[in-house]
Amino acid sequence: MGRRELVDWFGPGCRGPMELRVPADPRHLATVRMMAQGVAEREGFAPDEVTDIVLAVDEACASLVHASVPGAVLTCRLSVTFGTLRAEVSTTTIAGGVPSQQSLGWRVLGTVTDFLSAWRYDFDPQRDVDRVVHIDFAKQAAHRIAR
Repeated sequence: MGRRELVDWFGPGCRGPMELRVPADPRHLATVRMMAQGVAEREGFAPDEVTDIVLAVDEACASLVHASVPGAVLTCRLSVTFGTLRAEVSTTTIAGGVPSQQSLGWRVLGTVTDFLSAWRYDFDPQRDVDRVVHIDFAKQAAHRIAR
């Protein structure tokens, strides 16, 4: 029996999702930033909003890479629906703890995004491990993106 993939549908205004999986290593953060920049620019976000999105993706990914187990995979998933870009970043971490809401990185994320949360799965059957930490955020376009 083949593995079944989860199919997402976010509505008629959705232009994604795009997902990138790379080794959880700082050398691959530039690739994730380029994907985030490309998606944000393609979807018509203003230059300042693109900068905020790239900064948020970089900060979320860097904080998880720093806490990741050796050999872990970093997943970054971006989707845009009705002028809102949503990012979901995850990896397997050493301790399994979510980022501290008192850290500078978390405060930066909260400043440049409109929604921010973090959680961990007790067990992720796709990765067959626990300690998978997720950071999820959204950025709303200041103006209505014409489609």
